[in-house]
Amino acid sequence: MSKAALKLAERGIVVFPCGADKKPLTKRGFKDATADIAQVREWWREFPDALVGAPTGDKFVVVDCDLQHPEAQHWYAQANIPLTRAHVTRSGGRHLLFKPDDRFGTISQGKLFPHIDTRGKGGYIIWWPAEGLDVLHGGVFAEVPEWILKRLEIKPEPVPLPVSRPVTVKSAHRKLEGIVGAIAIAPQGQRNALLHWGACRLSELVQQSILTAGDAFALAVEAGTRTGLPYVEVSRTAKRILKP
Repeated sequence: MSKAALKLAERGIVVFPCGADKKPLTKRGFKDATADIAQVREWWREFPDALVGAPTGDKFVVVDCDLQHPEAQHWYAQANIPLTRAHVTRSGGRHLLFKPDDRFGTISQGKLFPHIDTRGKGGYIIWWPAEGLDVLHGGVFAEVPEWILKRLEIKPEPVPLPVSRPVTVKSAHRKLEGIVGAIAIAPQGQRNALLHWGACRLSELVQQSILTAGDAFALAVEAGTRTGLPYVEVSRTAKRILKP
């Protein structure tokens, strides 16, 4: 692996060591990658079994096909992929290497197809040939197909945020009729417990800015007095929870 790392560095491809879990062993991760021969030798003396990590974006970009998944197998078999350098990965997948292209972007997961990821600027791959895994079409280095670039340009539809509307005491009261009704029919011995429960639910609405503390207090008092509890007792419970 040290020989493979040095060979890549000699070709001007920056590298850095990774653990068996594919996570970087350097302090700043792929940002520490270098083609400095002395530094590469030092890293692999310290981590002799380290995998070879190689940042993507500057020298090449990658389409990562996780072929252990049927969806990825279907895409790989049906997609019109030009002949290009491909690395067999540890899991039996493929890293398809293409010439760098600024339109390729950074990193995506499943944007091309489920379990088909991309690695551009800001990403990295494990250089599996250093582990003795096969290289297919090693002498070919294709341009990224236009249809892949167009697909990566598609932005997901924005999720519309709910329109916030001012909530009046009246509209809040309609939403809380279930709570008020539950308190109103509470049997004796459970009225205080249900009042406490209702006040807590109102407090949650205050925290969500749906009700003001004053409006919530008014609703709690109305619901509590419907049970037949004295106003003073209801007011004390509501104030303790809602703090209007």
